[in-house]
Amino acid sequence: MTPLLRRASLAAALALAAACGRVYAPAAAGSGGALQARAEASDFSAYELGSTWRDQDGHARALPSLAGKVRVLALVYTHCAHTCPEIVGELKRIEAALPPADRARAGFVLVSLDPRRDTPARLREYAASLRLDPARWTLLTGDEDGVRELAALLGIRYRPEGAEDFSHTNAYLILDKNGRVVYRQDTLDGDPDEPLARIRAAVSAPPAAAPAAAGDG
Repeated sequence: MTPLLRRASLAAALALAAACGRVYAPAAAGSGGALQARAEASDFSAYELGSTWRDQDGHARALPSLAGKVRVLALVYTHCAHTCPEIVGELKRIEAALPPADRARAGFVLVSLDPRRDTPARLREYAASLRLDPARWTLLTGDEDGVRELAALLGIRYRPEGAEDFSHTNAYLILDKNGRVVYRQDTLDGDPDEPLARIRAAVSAPPAAAPAAAGDG
């Protein structure tokens, strides 16, 4: 196991996990597992991964193509009828609450936990049904290995529940312009002021040397 994924496995062990519709209690982690996982995650960039994905338009995308903008990212799946719509709804509320100048410099990313069913065409249909602006929203599907690697790196736990559903961490993360986690929200009822403040701070911060060429979307 690489040092990068060793750090990721520690973050995953500390993350809160939840099934669609039910919450699992985290293991004891001192004063707060979510805060400790957030601090650990800030040590590395998600854009260090070499996996290849496809977006809702069917274009091949490497993760470094997301660099250059602050990203609010969640791992969900489009057939989820319970907490995934709540996560996406929370991201839409954050989008609406951002001042226009900050909104233009931020992006939202949904990564599918269900690549077998979430084809680019399905992602495009899903984005259209929720009126997700393609100028700001990027939906990604990949292969199962890529999903597992990214989930481990970000401390997102998930597992199949029967043939159609997944149990998964109910969380979203804010990545800075270089793909490092600057904030993690593990519940869907947190104070919206903190993620908004983190986005505004990350948008205003100058980027360090990017891991690869930045892209739009």
